[in-house]
Amino acid sequence: MRLRALSRRVVLATSAATVATVVFGAQTAFATDDSFTVYSDDSGFCGSAEFVDYGPGAAGGGNNDDYLVIHDLCSDSRGVRAYAWVNGEYLGAKNNTNGLSGAPVVWDPFGNVTGMQVVGLKVCLFDSDNVLTHCHEGENTILDG
Repeated sequence: MRLRALSRRVVLATSAATVATVVFGAQTAFATDDSFTVYSDDSGFCGSAEFVDYGPGAAGGGNNDDYLVIHDLCSDSRGVRAYAWVNGEYLGAKNNTNGLSGAPVVWDPFGNVTGMQVVGLKVCLFDSDNVLTHCHEGENTILDG
């Protein structure tokens, strides 16, 4: 009888360990939303670049991973320029000159960002003479890619 009771305890302990592994293992499978936004000014008006970890992407392209949405939110005769880096490697710049009533610009300079890479953004306003103003930078370490 003691052997039977001991067997039940081993089975129960093994089952509990299996359940814990499944539950905690499943938690690591949940994606982390690493999205973040950098604004051209402290008030959050006029321009921004939004790093989207996962979302709808460009119209008609279906869901996508790791791209920027550049917003021009002011009717001020200035455009918005976004710069992008991954782990310090410069990926380029893209402009949004659509203005307040125009569409945001979707730009994917990243390909696929993997876990623990650092995405850096810089956002500036610029005028017709290409003079940059109101520049701000930000970065985020991407947790799960």
